Amino acid sequence: MIAVPAATHLLANQGAEVIKVEDVVHGDELRHYGSQKGGMSAWFINANTGKRSLAVDLQQADGKTILWQLLETADVVFQGFRPGALERLGFGHETVLKRLPNLVYCSSSGFGPSGPYADLPVYDPIIQALSGWAGSQQTERGPSLVRGMVADKVAALTSAQAITAALLQRARTGRGLHIELSMLEASLAFNWSDVMMHASLLDEDAEHRPNLLATYRLFQCQDGWVTLAAGTDAQWRGFAEALDREALATDARFETAAARAGNVIVWYEAMEEAVGAFSQADVLRRLRAADVPVAPILDPAEVANDPQVKAAGLVREIQHPVAGTLLQPRPSGEIFGATMDLTPAPTHGQHTTEILAELGYDPEATARLRTAGCIRRSDPDSANTDP
Repeated sequence: MIAVPAATHLLANQGAEVIKVEDVVHGDELRHYGSQKGGMSAWFINANTGKRSLAVDLQQADGKTILWQLLETADVVFQGFRPGALERLGFGHETVLKRLPNLVYCSSSGFGPSGPYADLPVYDPIIQALSGWAGSQQTERGPSLVRGMVADKVAALTSAQAITAALLQRARTGRGLHIELSMLEASLAFNWSDVMMHASLLDEDAEHRPNLLATYRLFQCQDGWVTLAAGTDAQWRGFAEALDREALATDARFETAAARAGNVIVWYEAMEEAVGAFSQADVLRRLRAADVPVAPILDPAEVANDPQVKAAGLVREIQHPVAGTLLQPRPSGEIFGATMDLTPAPTHGQHTTEILAELGYDPEATARLRTAGCIRRSDPDSANTDP
């Protein structure tokens, strides 16, 4: 639901022309979840700004013809069905790359094309459970899920990077290729360097020191919460002095990084006690002055008003013709120094007529396809549609 839309959203934000191919009845499932206005879901909008929507029935011969014509104009085709679904429609990677050998074809699925789970349905929490995400989020009640679609989004980042690498290779060799990426593989690779450190060294004489990640926690002030990291000896001394706990700086249990790692539980208890004696504002002021990394815990509604976020222009208000005023992060293409003016997230099939015209269909042919139920066009100024 997010792995493919988020990847193509990233590419669109970096200047790619992205055409979203949807069915003619329901469209992308994300259109129907979460906060809504005018029939547009904020969840869908957040993953589809900068794209155009083509709604076509790929069960019909005319629909297949349209997709083939579209693929002939494309650099990349990116699909997120379960293994075998596009093969049954006649658009599996072997068929497509035999006909269009310079195309980059990316397949994203939950578990990949083989193995006992290949045909099983999957959503983000399933991958969190299998890849170490949930098991590493230990609480007093046991493991827990990250309350965000981290497995989907890691797969999105991985596939978007793989696509750009494949395009570079194609530029050098003239040949396309097939990228096969599963959400499970992406999350395993993402988690391995830190979450899986205790599962990496297999010899019996390996020394398994306490994993600092397991002690990640928030610290409660008198009137709020902060997170902080006194990772170096200098930062630890700065912490102790800034919060009037000078004795902690020379305590043998905490004086060096090795000592703190060996006494991590009591170390965090000492920090909790020190932080709890001050207001959030005092903790932030004192620790920042001492060059200790620290941040307040912000509610999602507070993020856009953070001084750094505002000063750097990281989020901005935009207008959507259906959903009205939106708060959105700045397009990632601007990290290259580009000026990005992205089109609003499309209504279902909004650009069908436009795209068909680009492919050479005249109004009469388009009308015939609409009458046959092969395509769908929506009014860009409303959520109403004209099947």
